[in-house]
Amino acid sequence: MKRSCKILAVALLLVLLTGGGVILGMRYQSSKEIKETSSTAAAEDQPEIDDSATEWTGQKETYTGKQTRDTIDIPGFDAMSFRAGTTDQTVNLYNPEQNTCYFRMSIYLPDGTKLWESKLIEPGKAVYDLNLDQPLNEGEYKDSILKYECFNMDADKTPLNGSEIHFTLRVLT
Repeated sequence: MKRSCKILAVALLLVLLTGGGVILGMRYQSSKEIKETSSTAAAEDQPEIDDSATEWTGQKETYTGKQTRDTIDIPGFDAMSFRAGTTDQTVNLYNPEQNTCYFRMSIYLPDGTKLWESKLIEPGKAVYDLNLDQPLNEGEYKDSILKYECFNMDADKTPLNGSEIHFTLRVLT
């Protein structure tokens, strides 16, 4: 009985070793194929370098195409200056003439306080003088917002896309 247990144990050990070797061999071959396939795929997926690109020498004019009804030009500002202590201000806010929609513009402080809101501005028209809802103290208000709301020029004045331009509002004495 002892001898048959030993033979059985050795046979079982051989089966396990042989089976394990076969499994390891299959895994090795499979991983080798995966590596070869992935390195080939990686080489194929590499983006190509554009040999026709030239040295950047600054911003150049580009073709912008004909104006379509699907685009709205929105002027942006980095900074705007107001006079401290008064609600009467001078600005240069406009709706570009090539637009085919109305603008309603609003100015907000960074904390969300609305300072001013226009009525609907037609394309090619501007606002040069405005009256704020409150006077401002001298200072710099970073992340103030110039909000543009756009409306179709139909009878319903259907709302369109808009934009919010973040700018620095400088209030000077």
